[in-house]
Amino acid sequence: MNPAFMYVVWTAIAVAATVSAVFLICVLVRLRPLIERLEGTAQFLEASRPKIDRILDGVEVELVELHNISEKANRIVGSAEIVTAGLRVAVQPIIGEISDLGQSIRHVRAAAVAARAGLSAWWGHRHVLEDKPLAEINHNERK
Repeated sequence: MNPAFMYVVWTAIAVAATVSAVFLICVLVRLRPLIERLEGTAQFLEASRPKIDRILDGVEVELVELHNISEKANRIVGSAEIVTAGLRVAVQPIIGEISDLGQSIRHVRAAAVAARAGLSAWWGHRHVLEDKPLAEINHNERK
């Protein structure tokens, strides 16, 4: 191989390695504050671990209680649905009977109104006949 070619290749490799090293150093310099913050956060979380464990245990207890409450509510809703279904079945015939009774009451009222109207007309006609003297009636009939 040509020594000039080898010199160019080794020079390119050295330049690439140097540029890569400089770029890596710049990136690490920028990442250092982030790494320090992450380490501080990890230390804070490690120091707060007992407190976090107590909070998580409390949340777990509350979730169990909430689960029990929701199961009780579901049982109550199921019982209420059964009761309402039973009431619906029990009340349905009563509603039919009340409807028939209401229809009968409307018929009786209509009959009473008709009887009252008939009696009023009869009384009105009878009083008109009683108010006229018999002589006038006979007199009109003779003419």
